[in-house]
Amino acid sequence: MAREGLSTVEFLLKHLDDVKISVTDTKNLDQLDPNWTSLIANNDDLSYLKTDQVKGQSFDYIFKSPGFPQRILEDKYQLNLEQTTITSNTQLFFDIIKSFAEPPTTIGITGTKGKTTTTSQIFHILKQAQLPVVLGGNIGVPPLKMLENNSDIHHSIYVIELSCHQLAELTVSPKIAIIQDVSPDHLDYYPDFETYFKAKTAICKFQSEEDTVIYNADSKTATKMAELSKGKKIPFSLNDKDLTKFIKGSHSPLVGSHNLYNTIPAVIVGRNLGLTDEQISKGIETFVPVSHRIELVKTVSGVKFYNDSAASAPEATVAAIKAFEKNPLILIVGGSEKGVDFNHLAEVIIDHNVKYLVLFPTTGEKVVNSIRKIDNKHPLLENKKLANNMSEAVKISKESAIDGDVVLLSPASASFNMFKNYEDRGNQFKRLVNNL
Repeated sequence: MAREGLSTVEFLLKHLDDVKISVTDTKNLDQLDPNWTSLIANNDDLSYLKTDQVKGQSFDYIFKSPGFPQRILEDKYQLNLEQTTITSNTQLFFDIIKSFAEPPTTIGITGTKGKTTTTSQIFHILKQAQLPVVLGGNIGVPPLKMLENNSDIHHSIYVIELSCHQLAELTVSPKIAIIQDVSPDHLDYYPDFETYFKAKTAICKFQSEEDTVIYNADSKTATKMAELSKGKKIPFSLNDKDLTKFIKGSHSPLVGSHNLYNTIPAVIVGRNLGLTDEQISKGIETFVPVSHRIELVKTVSGVKFYNDSAASAPEATVAAIKAFEKNPLILIVGGSEKGVDFNHLAEVIIDHNVKYLVLFPTTGEKVVNSIRKIDNKHPLLENKKLANNMSEAVKISKESAIDGDVVLLSPASASFNMFKNYEDRGNQFKRLVNNL
C-alpha cells in the first residue's frame, strides 16, 4: 500500500464501476499514507483488510506490489490462487498500451546498476528535442500514473525504468528494451543469482520481430539476456570509439567510464528516433546528474565530498572507486545485508588509492574481512573506523582527509538497517556535509 499501490487503487476506482476492492498491508492503516484513510472513507467499494481478515478469501484479481513475494499470498494469506489472476500496476500499464490500435513507443530499461542514469538521460535528450516523452517506472512514478498525468496517451513515448521486481511476473515486453550489466543483487529476496537473472528477462523475452533490444555487449549477462529477444539486436560497447568520442566531445557532466555505458543507449535511441547528433549532443551536455549517484556535494578545505548513496551493490561501488583514479579516497561503506559477497570490491579497494575506510554495520565489517582474506597485513585493516550513524561517518571522514582527498559515500549495500532508504541515507550525508 505504498506509492504504487495507491496509484493502482486510484486508477481502478476512476475507471471501473461496480467493483469491490480490498487493500491490505502488514502495517496498520494509521501507519500508512494519510491518502488511504481519505480514499477508503469516500469510497464504499473500497475496504482495508488486516492480514487475518484476508485469509481464506477468494479474489478475481490480485494486484501485487513490487518486491512482494508471491509465495506469501499462499503461505501467510492462505489464498487459493487457482481462480485468481495475479497482476500488477506495470502489467496493467502495458496491457492498456498494447490494446491501442497503434501502440505508442515504450522504452524499458533494466540492469543491476546504471538504469536510473540511463533512463534519465534518454528522457532528457528526447524532451530537450521536444518529443512527446513521459518518464516513469522504478524511477519514482508508477506506470499507471504515466497515463493519468498525460493528456495524449496514444502518441507519447514512454520511458520506463524497470526493476527486477516489476519485471518478475510481466507477460509483455517494451517495444525498445535496453539491458545494462546484470550482476548479483537482491540475494536476500531471490534464492540465487539465476533466479534474480530470470526475474529480469521479461524486459525482452516477449518481444516480437518488430521490436528492438539494445544491450551492453561488454557484459556476458546482458548479452545472454538479449539473446531471448526475437527483435532486432543492437549491441554497444566501450570499444566503439566513435560513440565514446562523440559522448566525450559532448561535454558530459557525468564522472567515470561506467557512465559511458549509461550514456551510449541514449545516443542509440536518439538516432533511432530521428534526432540529429547536434540535438543529442546538446542533451548530453545539459543533462543534470541524478541525485545520489557520484554527486559532488561540496568542497571543504580542498576535500571533495561525493554522495553515491544509490550504490547499494558492490559493483556500483567498484565503478565509483574507478571513477577517481587520481585521488586518495576515504570510502564510507557498508549497510544492511543482501547476501552478496564483497571479494571483488575488496580487490578493487586494494588496487586503488583508498586510504581510509569508514564502516557502517553490518556489511562494513564483511568488506574488511574480504580485504583480510587477500592481504592480512593491509594498512586498511588498521586505517578504519566504525560509524553508528551518518553524523559519525561525516565527522570521521573529515578528520581523516587532507587537501586533495575525496570522501566518497558509496556503501555497496542496502540502507534499511539504519535509514529509510538510499535517498534518506544520501540526504543525511548531504545535509551534514553542507553544514561543514
